[in-house]
Amino acid sequence: MANTHYDFAIVGAGPAGSACANALLLEGASSVALIDRARFPRDKICGDGIGPGVIAILDVLQLRDILDGHRRVKQMVMTGPLGGQMTLDDNQITNQSPLGYVIRRTEFDHALVTAAMRRGCANMTGWSLETAAHVGDRWRLDLTESDSGEPCSVTADVLIGADGATSRVRRLLGQPFNLERHVSVAIRVLASTKPPFRARQELNVAEELPIPGYAWNFATGSGTVNVGFVCDTPTYKAHGRHLREILETYKSLLPSTLAYDDSTRHSQILPLASQMPPLAYPAIGAALIGDAASMINPLTGEGIFYGMEAGLQLGRRLSGATKTQEGLAHALVRYEREFRRTFTWHFRGNYYLRKLIEKPVLFERMLRAGAKKSELCCDCIEYMMGNESGVGKKPLYHLALNTMFA
Repeated sequence: MANTHYDFAIVGAGPAGSACANALLLEGASSVALIDRARFPRDKICGDGIGPGVIAILDVLQLRDILDGHRRVKQMVMTGPLGGQMTLDDNQITNQSPLGYVIRRTEFDHALVTAAMRRGCANMTGWSLETAAHVGDRWRLDLTESDSGEPCSVTADVLIGADGATSRVRRLLGQPFNLERHVSVAIRVLASTKPPFRARQELNVAEELPIPGYAWNFATGSGTVNVGFVCDTPTYKAHGRHLREILETYKSLLPSTLAYDDSTRHSQILPLASQMPPLAYPAIGAALIGDAASMINPLTGEGIFYGMEAGLQLGRRLSGATKTQEGLAHALVRYEREFRRTFTWHFRGNYYLRKLIEKPVLFERMLRAGAKKSELCCDCIEYMMGNESGVGKKPLYHLALNTMFA
């Protein structure tokens, strides 16, 4: 491959990177490269939940058709270690629904990448970033073809790191990995069931599992169920149990009709947004988004909405900036300022809510209050999952007061 120059080089073609590429191209950017060591479709370890915030972003990116053929979640259930349960059915919702979809990331991420390529993005999936350096007024990226080892180099005015939890771009920008207390670990396995469960999401805090931490089982509605567990690293280490053993314990609590595919069992580390690195580097034309920027909810482990929102915001800012070093630098600064203004208190509130799970009596109170009032249940789910209307709309004290007096 001959050396090529791009206005924007995005390393990482997951939802954050692909959303950024789509936003740039939709707003008129003419030269975007999407780089990823994987070839798509590829698997991604997560719960496969797609919330209303993501749906809104797809609308803005004119990609709502990605959801065609999928069943919207009909029910969300949360249970606690003392027997409390909060259930929200779609027929109880009178306002905007906090329920979304369960879609395999293999399919969802591939659809986002394909849309970016269709809009003219340079397809450099299957190429691994080896190193990058800012020289003069541009970035030089040295890449290797994942299969053959063939080397190539490209240059770019702006480098965007969207390359996941173990981001190489983040390290090249001089940012260390999160401290242990700001990292979670997760494990996931896929199962099938006949007849299919209806599309639903269930979150379980159970005395048989490490607390604070929760397990999940999310059903697509078409016969696939995503089953997993997540907790923060200090909790995991304190309990002294292997993730695989914890998952087996959770599986024993689920219906025996589930048939597990052990080849899909994988673990993942999650850098939490309670310790985000700097997001923008205006002096050298660089930015971080998604998991590379620790944009993962400290309570739920959810990251796809925040990563795609960051990609959308950054893409819009950059595409509207003058193509000068000063113009691009200003856009990068505004991106970080606006993202933090929107989400800092949201992430902080969810970090505090995680502490609530440590006290089963308080968590039980929240579940029982939500079980009595579907509106409060909706508010709790919106606050924990994040979406375009819920972030910042009803602060944590609103949920606390409503829980106390429900």
